[in-house]
Amino acid sequence: MAKKREIAALTLWVTVGLTGCFGAPGYNGPRTGHFDGHEFHNDPRVSQPGAGDVLRWMSSSQAIPWSEAPLVVPTRPPARVDAGIRITFVNHATVLVQMDGISVLTDPVWSKRVGPVSFVGQSRHAAPGVRFDDLPRIDAALVSHSHYDHCDVVTLDALEERFGMPVFAGLGSAAMLAEHDVGSGVDLDWWQSAPVGSSGVTVTMTPARHGSQRGLGDRNVVLWGGFVLKGPSGSVFFAGDTAFAPHFAEIKRRLGAPTVALLPIGAYQPRWFMQNIHMDPADAVRAHQELGAEHSVGIHWGTFDLSDEGRFQPAGELMMALRTAGVPEANFVAARNGESFEFGVPVPDLGRGLETR
Repeated sequence: MAKKREIAALTLWVTVGLTGCFGAPGYNGPRTGHFDGHEFHNDPRVSQPGAGDVLRWMSSSQAIPWSEAPLVVPTRPPARVDAGIRITFVNHATVLVQMDGISVLTDPVWSKRVGPVSFVGQSRHAAPGVRFDDLPRIDAALVSHSHYDHCDVVTLDALEERFGMPVFAGLGSAAMLAEHDVGSGVDLDWWQSAPVGSSGVTVTMTPARHGSQRGLGDRNVVLWGGFVLKGPSGSVFFAGDTAFAPHFAEIKRRLGAPTVALLPIGAYQPRWFMQNIHMDPADAVRAHQELGAEHSVGIHWGTFDLSDEGRFQPAGELMMALRTAGVPEANFVAARNGESFEFGVPVPDLGRGLETR
């Protein structure tokens, strides 16, 4: 009997294949070192899994069933953080970054399911760590790429209606978002910077080793990447979705070592399928070291069951990888939904934001 994940993946591919309207319109612009005039590509180029690989994975998957959903205790973030950096992990790749008087969301997802329509795709297995209605004033959103679990247009539309903030994303994203009535998209290329209001904080888009797609006809027509937020209190690097690659060292060389790095640690099994698009925990530790990050927070795990590893496996393997690499465990933690961390100011005992039943 097919696993639930296999059924969901097959349904998603069939639905997307039959509904071209869910694709992105693409980007029109000059050729660059990572754009050939029609599609974007990684630098250096690497192969990416295709439909045939998805079917092979579904037919051979040895997925570990996820345990019972954990109990999430939502936190209420402060309205404003003027000194230091406060990081609150909401879920998946959604992080609330508060620094220098502004609040920024990365890859905001509050939907119960991520997919082309509300009834198709992966359903969440853990509640958001911050209730949508408890959000402070949001000054900007960062969207790393167009995949449904990172670019949730339902959430972005709700955020835009409530806050009217810009949505910074890769080249071609503004047109894609406008098709979904999100009119505040701001396109950025790799290494391109923009101010976040008048706060003194800048956002710079950085490379990532990944890809983009919302339908079968729009593969890699919208740019993907990560972001660095830099201000008087320090800098925050949000990696988005990425495999391990030389861009981490290049980010440090160009932008300096981040005060805190938000690094994905989940959705990495099987490695033959995921190795060129997602890091495993050992890769994330290498990225932490290459970046020279003072601290790192592990994200992209525990909410959406997207791969073959178990629910808590990323956190356990992260601890083992840190010990192997000789990195203090306090310097790189696997965040749980609702958990907050502060950097650059005295850190109170914030407690853990997630408990298991």
